[in-house]
Amino acid sequence: MEAIMSIFIYAVGLFILYLVITAAVRHGIDNSAAGKALLEHYRRTSKADNLYRGDDLDNY
Repeated sequence: MEAIMSIFIYAVGLFILYLVITAAVRHGIDNSAAGKALLEHYRRTSKADNLYRGDDLDNY
């Protein structure tokens, strides 16, 4: 029973560590100059894709 409990506590600890690292990386990328540049690039390309896609022709 002690082995199962220690494995469970270990797994929960690793999951919490995963959440903390994931949040830190996302926060770091979002606040970096490279992250802001990538976000602006993807916004521009998605607007350009919507202009050239021709969605109005798909309705026919």
